[in-house]
Amino acid sequence: MRFGHFFYPMTLDATRDYQTITDCIAEAELVEQLGFDAIWIAEHHFTGETVYGDALVFAAAIAVKTQRVLLGLGVVEMALHNPVQLAIQTALLDNLSRGRLIVGTGRGSNYNAYEYIGFGTTLAEGLKRLPEAEDLLVKAWTPRPWSTTGTTGK
Repeated sequence: MRFGHFFYPMTLDATRDYQTITDCIAEAELVEQLGFDAIWIAEHHFTGETVYGDALVFAAAIAVKTQRVLLGLGVVEMALHNPVQLAIQTALLDNLSRGRLIVGTGRGSNYNAYEYIGFGTTLAEGLKRLPEAEDLLVKAWTPRPWSTTGTTGK
């Protein structure tokens, strides 16, 4: 059996962001010291649900503070990212973490339609583009040449 720790640090007081983020990084170090197998990092925007705001940047900060624990992105809301850029960012993060990255993908939730609106898209468009975006992401991680005729990578 394996055990993971899920980060969902919420704050509605922007003056506490720095302290909350600092506490999370210390918590990640403790999670590794306690022998947990993974740290899972959520992606949410605009409400203070995940105070770090950018799961990839936050995962990079944790990567440099830990040595062994796996780093899981759970989940990357694909409709909010260009999949080619995401492939580049996650490949860099995987190298910075020395191969400890796990990338979970998804479209998000009906409960956070405001996130889509804030990024200039819709839930319907996110659902429509998800298969193509995931396919493009996987292709971009492979060493073989590839191309696409779709719209997701634009």
